[in-house]
Amino acid sequence: MCGIVSLVYKDENPSMGKEAEALLKRLEYRGYDSTGASFIGKDKRITLRKQVGAPSKVCPLLNIPSFSGQRFIGQVRWATYGAVTDVNSQPHHVRCKVELVGAHNGNISNTDTLKAWLTARGHAVVSDNDGEIIVHLIEEQYAAAQSLASSELAHLRKAYANAGIIEGVPDGVLRMIEAIRKAESLAEGSYAAAVADPQLPGVFAIKSGSSLYAGMGSDSYGDFIVLSSDLTSVLSKTRALIPLSEGEGIWFTDRQYLIFSLQGQPFFSHPRLKRSKLSIKDTQLSPEYQHYMEQEISSSPNNINQVLRYYFRDPSIESLAELFEERKDDCKETADKIASLSERFGSEALISGMREVFDSSAWNEVEARVQNAGAAHFVGLDFISDEAELLKELAALDPLSRDRLLLMDKVIVWRKRRAVLRYTGELKNAIHEASHSGGRIYLVASGTSYHAALTAAFFFNEMAHIPVYPCNPGIFRSMYFNCLSSNDLIIGISQSGETKDLVDIFQDVKKASPSVRLVSIVNNENSRIPQELSDFYLPLLCGPEIAVAATKSFTSQIAILYLIAASFSMPEQRIRDNLLKAKDLMTETIETRMGDIETVAAHLFAAPSIHILGTGLIGLAREGALKIREVVLNHTEGYDAAEFKHGPNTILGRNTILSLADIEKLVGTEPIRGIGNELFEKLTNNYPLVFICPPEERDRRITISQIHTHKIRGADIVLIAEPQQELALAVEGKPMGAESYWSKYIPLPPSGDPCLFVFSATIVLQYLAYRMSVRKMEWLDSLGIQNHGVHPDAPKNVSKSITVD
Repeated sequence: MCGIVSLVYKDENPSMGKEAEALLKRLEYRGYDSTGASFIGKDKRITLRKQVGAPSKVCPLLNIPSFSGQRFIGQVRWATYGAVTDVNSQPHHVRCKVELVGAHNGNISNTDTLKAWLTARGHAVVSDNDGEIIVHLIEEQYAAAQSLASSELAHLRKAYANAGIIEGVPDGVLRMIEAIRKAESLAEGSYAAAVADPQLPGVFAIKSGSSLYAGMGSDSYGDFIVLSSDLTSVLSKTRALIPLSEGEGIWFTDRQYLIFSLQGQPFFSHPRLKRSKLSIKDTQLSPEYQHYMEQEISSSPNNINQVLRYYFRDPSIESLAELFEERKDDCKETADKIASLSERFGSEALISGMREVFDSSAWNEVEARVQNAGAAHFVGLDFISDEAELLKELAALDPLSRDRLLLMDKVIVWRKRRAVLRYTGELKNAIHEASHSGGRIYLVASGTSYHAALTAAFFFNEMAHIPVYPCNPGIFRSMYFNCLSSNDLIIGISQSGETKDLVDIFQDVKKASPSVRLVSIVNNENSRIPQELSDFYLPLLCGPEIAVAATKSFTSQIAILYLIAASFSMPEQRIRDNLLKAKDLMTETIETRMGDIETVAAHLFAAPSIHILGTGLIGLAREGALKIREVVLNHTEGYDAAEFKHGPNTILGRNTILSLADIEKLVGTEPIRGIGNELFEKLTNNYPLVFICPPEERDRRITISQIHTHKIRGADIVLIAEPQQELALAVEGKPMGAESYWSKYIPLPPSGDPCLFVFSATIVLQYLAYRMSVRKMEWLDSLGIQNHGVHPDAPKNVSKSITVD
């Protein structure tokens, strides 16, 4: 939620405004309630421009691209504290005691208390925004630090000297660091922040419970350091990252940077730069797609390849893997050495480092074994490992080493596969032990990941015959937390690995029940949950996801949860074959069912309310409903099909979904009283029900019964199911006297397997939400409606990663 960004050059950059606009637009998916940009020039004057609205609209409106500057701090806001107004927009420019400008993302949960405390100390807090509170808090402490005697900063100077950093640091920088550390001790919450004193060089930033990345580079305007809440915006400028951990702050200029601790004993460091394993092309929109959401849904089948690559042994290269296993210590050593080259910059340094690796006895032993065994032909034609970008760079510098680098690529894949297989085995054993010792297995997750957990419970019931308990953090805390036993197992599922409510659950369990094992399934492997809070983790391997609505990450989640559940009843080869079949089912769905999906999208995109009914597939129904709510902004509920008749079916037929009160505001009471019933009849439509029916006989009978029960009461029917004549007849049959009845059957590629059906049905629901969003957005735009918030990549009010309570 929200996003901050900062950029510093040595000299005045006449294109700083254009740089700012580009960086802010990359953060648009994190916040679009308001946008702000502050510039500090060589003259040390602050210029601030901010306004309600998304970066794509505000930047041109405020002419942000026209500004120049030497330093920039910007923010995109997803409002929590304070209404969506210009004054609550960030950054905040304060000058009650000293002049500062700054912005934050996250939440300061004791904002109200701090606001009163700061006001009593003479601060004019002009907004309701917690971002202003953190800037004033630093201002208060920084003003106090100005009067500190040199001896009172001795502890900082000693820590700096102990760090062995050759470069000096200005006295004012230490005073600001002292102020930030004291402010951090007073602020409660999870946040990241950036702040600058125009009289001091550089910018200061804080990583306290929220994501923050920094990188160094050079362009036509000179050297720079860029900082952002989002890795992709840093990658748009450089792949040379400055390692920054939770609980640390950073001071940076165009080339100089200093890491410092926020709490406890002060320490300083100057870590070596490290290349990102990702490049900007990993986050770019391909020309064949209109939106990231469409691109990410389309990539889901191919993401199964990554799951197959790392979660299964590959029989076609088993002999090569055996050779690596025989020389595992040599392979690990050389893989580590190659990975360490990510900290070297410059062609000569890279080439010399690569040659050091290839000249080592460890690598020579590996190459010799491969050559002697005639296994060199297993080496691929392209780089596919996590270090692919680094290896490509090395191959470009020394083309003659390409074959050796391709072999190294295989070593790196083998090593990661080895770890993934080991931890997958550990998770299976932990599930088995918990189940057989009377413990419970909890799947804890939020949003889309929670729906993946619900779907996993379906898989475990169908294939493993092991009960699991899917719950979101609120359900877990209120229903299960005080009932934990030492035999229990908690599996956290998260795309970002930094979801605040899941972080809190893991932390609380560690304190209250330290014997309970904590495992996570995550996409961002370098995030807090897998690296700091889990006993071990399994990776989703689906790459960066830019659209706010999770799609490909959900598909990867259910693929990994499927293989874990299936492992309790199927041999490995059959599971592998089934996942390949799932990939084919998804691909065929994309290639052959788009016309049917488009027909349904055209009929439903303006429907004010919809129910998606899953027969036995409540997780999938709820996920489909969430996707429509997120990107179409139509009220949509996900329900169990049979449960719908127990009350929610009152919405069928004549209902008051359309607000007569709003119509009354437009035309007055008397006109409505005269034509009320006639108007009501014209405005009332059949209510849309979307059924999801897996290929199982009992589920078919339930679905057919529910379709007949509800269509006679005023429902339009959409059915997502594999081809079956009785289902088709139930959908198509028009009730007597119901001339307005509308229906559509979307027949999915046959699988005959309720669990594999989930994969193709997922694709239909995701594409349906996407096409409804595009149609509604275009329709609202054509009517000239402003700020409607409908967009498939960045809909209003939602954020990619929720890092606040």
